[in-house]
Amino acid sequence: MRILEQLKTFIKLLLLTSFSLICFVAKAQSDDTLTNRNENEWIEAMNDKIALDLSLNNSFETFKIETATNNIILYPNIRTNCRFNLNYRFLSFGVQFAPDFIPGNNDEATKGKTNSFELGTSLLFRHWNVDLSYSKLNGYYLENTNEYIPWKSGDSYIQFPELYYYCFAFTIGYSSNAKFSFRSITSQTERQLRSTGSFVPCLNFRYYLIDDKSASTGTQKSNNIELNLGPGYIYTFVIKGKFYMSLGLLVSIGYLHTKLTTRLSPVDVISNQSNLILRGAGQAGIGYNGKSFYTGLYTTLAATKYKQENTTVMNYDTKYLYHLFIGIRLNSPLFLEQLFSKIENIF
Repeated sequence: MRILEQLKTFIKLLLLTSFSLICFVAKAQSDDTLTNRNENEWIEAMNDKIALDLSLNNSFETFKIETATNNIILYPNIRTNCRFNLNYRFLSFGVQFAPDFIPGNNDEATKGKTNSFELGTSLLFRHWNVDLSYSKLNGYYLENTNEYIPWKSGDSYIQFPELYYYCFAFTIGYSSNAKFSFRSITSQTERQLRSTGSFVPCLNFRYYLIDDKSASTGTQKSNNIELNLGPGYIYTFVIKGKFYMSLGLLVSIGYLHTKLTTRLSPVDVISNQSNLILRGAGQAGIGYNGKSFYTGLYTTLAATKYKQENTTVMNYDTKYLYHLFIGIRLNSPLFLEQLFSKIENIF
């Protein structure tokens, strides 16, 4: 009961803070007349173009647990994801998977089989941006197998083919500077014409499930709810009109509630934890944003850390991520322009 009460109190405080932030920025936005005066000097809208891009990235979920006696490092048998995005004005839609034909994704003899899939969509307005995603992944191996059994390079790792990960994620952010184009570095449905930056606070919500579905006794399932809030800042340097460099930093503090179910006979054992979680990420990117063609490479260093309540167990993760993309712009049909213009006028 104490944990549930703490969770309810935290959610109330977080919602109150978020509501206050929304009221503040909404008032600031209503007073902002830049959009009607000189926005075209800073941002070029590409409302008559549909942007299509194909990208490669190494964004996948790993698990690292450190205790006083041993470490557990679990990786999926994935090195590269392939993602396809369709972008038009404020809407972006993407699908991601990990094809076997890409090197590093097909070493099933030693690391086992991994299946991965993700769907995501974004709504990107002048000040507000919203991201929604759903991902599913199953099939992990123990990266530090040599710490548990005699092992040498080329041997099979300890594998967990029935270990599943499901995640639903929601992010809402606010860009304080109307001169700054968030779309120019995400969906590429706009072009930033002059260098500028923006303060971007974000609220993140994640619900994720980790479930070992193997038939053995003692398997576990954890249901996790995470809420975090933090400030961020992004700056785009425009070079000779079409080339750009982007730098960003985001830090956040949040609350993670975990319900852990251990399957024992004759009844399951259930425990709950509430933890303070810290996250941070730094991003750098370069790109070319032309009229009909665009490409870019972003790199991110992300870190997460939290200590499990009433234990000595420390969960941590540090990731180096990349995102390489290439895309083209095609003329959009007139009916689509008219439809999206009506929707944008409402917002």
